[in-house]
Amino acid sequence: MAAKKICRNEKLQLKGSLKKNGFDRWRLVTNAVSSVSGEEKTFFIEFYAVNPALSPKECVLGFKNRFNKSTEDFQYVLPGSETAKNFTSQTYVSPSFFMIKAGVLSASANQMNSYFPPEILSAKKSEYIISAKQEELPACILSHDYTSGAIKVTDEDLRAHPEYMGSSGTMSWNLKFSRRISFSSDYRAKDINWAVLGGKTDFSGTIIFNNEEYNVNPRNSFGYYDKNWGRDFSSPYFHLSSSNFTSEISGRLLDASVFAVQGEYKNKVSVLVSIEGKNIEFHANKLKKKQISFDCQEMNGTEEEGLKLHWSVSVHDRRYVIDIDIFCNTKDMSLRDFESSAGGRKVMRILASGSGTGKFKLYKKMKKNLELLEQAEILKCICEYGNLETAEK
Repeated sequence: MAAKKICRNEKLQLKGSLKKNGFDRWRLVTNAVSSVSGEEKTFFIEFYAVNPALSPKECVLGFKNRFNKSTEDFQYVLPGSETAKNFTSQTYVSPSFFMIKAGVLSASANQMNSYFPPEILSAKKSEYIISAKQEELPACILSHDYTSGAIKVTDEDLRAHPEYMGSSGTMSWNLKFSRRISFSSDYRAKDINWAVLGGKTDFSGTIIFNNEEYNVNPRNSFGYYDKNWGRDFSSPYFHLSSSNFTSEISGRLLDASVFAVQGEYKNKVSVLVSIEGKNIEFHANKLKKKQISFDCQEMNGTEEEGLKLHWSVSVHDRRYVIDIDIFCNTKDMSLRDFESSAGGRKVMRILASGSGTGKFKLYKKMKKNLELLEQAEILKCICEYGNLETAEK
């Protein structure tokens, strides 16, 4: 049953009223190593469909982003302040487009946004989930076990279209993947859904990023694959995920372990965990006898580290207690912008990194005592926090 749910959730979900008032977003993340310098980077590839039935033949962007990112943005994203920034006033229009966003989860904020008219989007073939093609570049394809494509954004493109909300550059990829650990559909509601299609996904292949080749090794890719769809993003947006576990009890790399945390869903988050073959799931829409606390706070690091963010999650039921603490230097993070399907020049701004580190602890309740089952060091954690923001009139 779980496999059928996952297969169904992979497909385009914009049906009925969601065709004119909804979004669908596939996200893949993998680590890769430069064949030139040996430097490792965390790459992401996202397929994002917005209100396709509103303007099938023309790509319509309703929000124009005319400000530069700065250190003040970090203060802005966390509290979701409405007055910390001024946006350029524009006429309200409802967006309708298909976008491929690809780049690096790092402070360099290298992320390219390539836009397509919705009618170019193909999602009805059995050999792939979704596909879109520009005239001069290969088709961007997401299948059940591979993804390939190429995007290009020039400085001239950004000067002519500041609403693209990205950076210039090129990226092409040819990747096969195998989903080793997946979860059945998680949070389902009228306005937002989330499915972890590959909490631990092994990627292999190559990525060409700004003319430099990066090799993807399945043993070290620590890949992740999930999907969101609905009427609009959840806000605030809270996400953690990692499959890089090293046990502090045995010293072993826990190769069959992963966790994924996401919300906020009505002031709750979902916590999905798989530890060496054992799944423990806490679903936000089923939290009755379970208890969850979570937070994302700014804190001071060392003089060299500067400001840091601390994500904390604690969840327990009658059998288990799970504690997760993740840290990331703000200087290693970047902002990613997504125009909201709700229109009104709303934009989801997500502060993100693929280099979070921290601790994972799993306890079993033994009457009034706790037995520590696992304590692990976490590396290469995807850590994100964001808010929906609205332009001033």
